[in-house]
Amino acid sequence: MKKKIILQTILFLILIPTLTTAFTYNSKEFKHIISQLDMQGHADHELSTCSVKKIYYDEVVEMLNGGKSENDIIQSYVDEYGQAALRTPGGGTSGWIAWGMPAAGFGIGSVIVGVWLRKLTLKKAETKMSAYKGWESEIEKEIASKTFDEERRKLF
Repeated sequence: MKKKIILQTILFLILIPTLTTAFTYNSKEFKHIISQLDMQGHADHELSTCSVKKIYYDEVVEMLNGGKSENDIIQSYVDEYGQAALRTPGGGTSGWIAWGMPAAGFGIGSVIVGVWLRKLTLKKAETKMSAYKGWESEIEKEIASKTFDEERRKLF
């Protein structure tokens, strides 16, 4: 009987590490979660020199080992920091807004620049037209005509 209990205890102790999965920095689940997080702009920094990235890594490993799922971890960071916690915006309403804002900004900016250029070109054309107001009398027209003729003869 003692041998049987000792054998079962040894077998149980051998099986315990395989039954519990301890997540590390190298596990697939951990890498997948970390690839989605922006880590307050520190995602592209080196782990050995960035304290913020180290904190995020430790928090994610702790949550995974605590039994939280991938979606729960991502959602906890989104709840805390908003869509800025993710490298790419999510697929919800706020995610679509985040994807659409750059395009909307570019479109609105293009319209503003187009309207401004149109006003600028119309203003220049208008000033050119207003520079010549026409002859106020026939005498001025004759004087200008004679002056132009004299100048042309000098050149030819």
